[in-house]
Amino acid sequence: MSALLTKGRTVVLQLVLAGALWFLSGRPWTAETVDPATQVPGVAQTAAASGETGHPLLTAAAAVLAVSSLLLAMLSRVGRYVVLGLTGLTGLGALAVGAAAAGTAPAASVWPTVAVGALTVVFAVCAARASGSWQTSSRYERSAAAPADPEEDPTAAWDALSRGEDPS
Repeated sequence: MSALLTKGRTVVLQLVLAGALWFLSGRPWTAETVDPATQVPGVAQTAAASGETGHPLLTAAAAVLAVSSLLLAMLSRVGRYVVLGLTGLTGLGALAVGAAAAGTAPAASVWPTVAVGALTVVFAVCAARASGSWQTSSRYERSAAAPADPEEDPTAAWDALSRGEDPS
């Protein structure tokens, strides 16, 4: 499994899930109704939505997924587990939004949201299992054997300048 979910693929897949939630957050989440008293037989009428379109909780979930996908590329093993736990909770939140709106919202908005939420939870679990084998970058970490010579250590030169000494 770890060969399938590399760090790069995981970031891209999580961004795709965030995009799907972003798209679903803009879908209509209220049932459209037509007043039968004003309907004229034989004339097509447009239905007026009884509320706002879009769902703000799904927009927030999409933003959390997008930001956490970028964090996956930068954090160490423990940080990735925390971020993937947040990803799983975000998927559960999207699943709960879809389940709560099952009776009142159109099915075209509810069922894709439930599917993306469930897929996000499964993805978070699989990515957490695969992330143990990912390499972490030590590019910006200081080595344990720091140079003791002030000429080789740039911070020692700055400290000497702060004390008023001439390091040259």
